[in-house]
Amino acid sequence: MSVRSEQLVPAIRAKMIKILVEKYSYSRRRASQILNVSPAAVTHYMSGRRGRLLKLLEEPRASKLINEVVEKIISKGGRVSEAEIYDLALALSSIIEEKKKGEIKYSLDQAKNKLILTLRERAQAEHEAAEKFMETASKLDNEITRMIFRQIASDSIKHADVLMTTISILERGDEMKIEVPKKNILQSLLEKEEIAHIHSLDEVKSYLPHKLLKVLVESVEADERKHAKILRSLIELAEERS
Repeated sequence: MSVRSEQLVPAIRAKMIKILVEKYSYSRRRASQILNVSPAAVTHYMSGRRGRLLKLLEEPRASKLINEVVEKIISKGGRVSEAEIYDLALALSSIIEEKKKGEIKYSLDQAKNKLILTLRERAQAEHEAAEKFMETASKLDNEITRMIFRQIASDSIKHADVLMTTISILERGDEMKIEVPKKNILQSLLEKEEIAHIHSLDEVKSYLPHKLLKVLVESVEADERKHAKILRSLIELAEERS
């Protein structure tokens, strides 16, 4: 009988609490805060009245993965989110199924789960970076450095949006459909981008009073090149469909 990932969640919580309390000598109260559960729930987990599938998690690879996740949480001094618990459950469910079937290789679903977990961690890191840069910007008086930190925060938010959209598509498992404007519209947009590039900023950079301003101008040019590259890719896609 296969084990669904959601069935493993209580066992995962029980295992993680045991590690925190018995291996790292955390108090039950602190463990409850990290796992976002009540102290009473911790008592149930420790007594074995919850987490009936705990024995399945004794599989070496499963146990190692849980320990790695706990170590990572401790090193960050943070808490475990529901999303992280369910991502871990997906990975552990795959490991348990492998053991039952006597297989070692990763299936396509396992690879996808691992990919989604990686993307979610990166998106979370981007959100955290954006918050930190915005916090720093709010404390700055200089308009240049304040603008720089706000721009970096804005870029991090855009990166996180891209990653979360990718995760959403992977989780749905739907065939990805992309609507592309007509080629003539895309070509017109590309021409406008190229016209903007005609006015090179190289000469401007030579007159700027500070190297930091030069870096900012170069970042503008880099964004323009990125826009042009994306538009050319869309034009190629439009041509394939015409």
